[in-house]
Amino acid sequence: MMLFKLAWRNLWRSRRRTFITISSVLFAVLLALVLESMDRGSQELMVQNVVRYSTGYLQLQDTLYFDESHIDNAMEWDETRDAQLLADFPQIAYTLPRLESTVLAAGKERTRVAFVSGIVLEAEDRFNQISSRMRSGAFFSVGSEEAVIGTGLAQSLDLTLGDTLVLFGQGFQGVMAAGKYVISGILQHPVPDLNERVVYLSLPTAQFLFDAPGRLNHLKIVPTQPRQHARLAAALNAHPDYGAFTAYSWEELQPELLQTIALDQAGTFVFLLILYIVIGFGIFGTVLTMTLEREKEFGVLLAIGMQRVRLALIIFTETLIMNFIGVSAGIVLALPILLYFYYHPIPLGEGLEGLMAEYGMEAVLRFSLDPTLFYQQAVIVFSISMLIVIYPIVRVFQLDILQAARK
Repeated sequence: MMLFKLAWRNLWRSRRRTFITISSVLFAVLLALVLESMDRGSQELMVQNVVRYSTGYLQLQDTLYFDESHIDNAMEWDETRDAQLLADFPQIAYTLPRLESTVLAAGKERTRVAFVSGIVLEAEDRFNQISSRMRSGAFFSVGSEEAVIGTGLAQSLDLTLGDTLVLFGQGFQGVMAAGKYVISGILQHPVPDLNERVVYLSLPTAQFLFDAPGRLNHLKIVPTQPRQHARLAAALNAHPDYGAFTAYSWEELQPELLQTIALDQAGTFVFLLILYIVIGFGIFGTVLTMTLEREKEFGVLLAIGMQRVRLALIIFTETLIMNFIGVSAGIVLALPILLYFYYHPIPLGEGLEGLMAEYGMEAVLRFSLDPTLFYQQAVIVFSISMLIVIYPIVRVFQLDILQAARK
């Protein structure tokens, strides 16, 4: 306690020196947090887009479907089995059944390859608010002979509301799939590729089209705690009642996205490494100046009988206090900045809208509020600062008492 009191009093004997040291740590934490939050926010946006409009957090499939994604490998699934799944795994919030296949779509005079997706609208809306993407018309009712298509497909086939869309393809086990559907709505899908070819049908309608009653390509599963999706997938795969199925996390279904994120993280790491080096030298310069200014003080204290070990402990405690204040102040100052940009992303301008649209994302720079972000950066900067304290401690043990006292 006595060492702490001495260290605390020493700090405020030279307020300017203390504030300079604290400020260097504060701005180091602030800058590192802002940069890392910005990078992680863009990664979270990519993942969110894939999860919401493509794979979901995890999927349950027939064991054969992953290697051969064909409707013949669609799994048998009904409401009873779905209710049992929710009962067996309370960590599942809800599920999204899907029956999907590629067909030939035709309008009045044109044809184009399309992607049919049989959905349960209530579940889809709950997960990705697909209804908010409607540009005209409305979604179909369950079991109706109606379809919703993307704006790109509507333009390609020269179709509008009320027109008839003809679908022709192959159903379950080679059965011919053919049907006519009235266009009830046209939507702007956030993923450009799907916007050019997507056709939404109600799930019962799609099952009738492909002659696959009670079958799904996959079942998307939404966990109550999305961060635990990998653990949930492992639990599903280990459960004996679901041996005919396999659960896959989005990381397994989208390895290309993982590689993109890893490449992005590598670039950020190099940039942050340079930043940490600059931060380290900045803090070291402050500590070096502080040490040289106090050499006479150290010499006098040693001359009147203070032990070098005790003096080194006081210097260490001083640095510990300053670093703690600097790191804490940096987090407190960064938090409102990150909160603001989290809820008000920075627009990147019209020039990048087309490029970002290719990845199905908005042309904005989003920030992250991941809790791990704060303690990771705080620990790194704090560790750099505490490493630098080695210099004044070594200096104390090497100090010539007489020379220092005469300064």
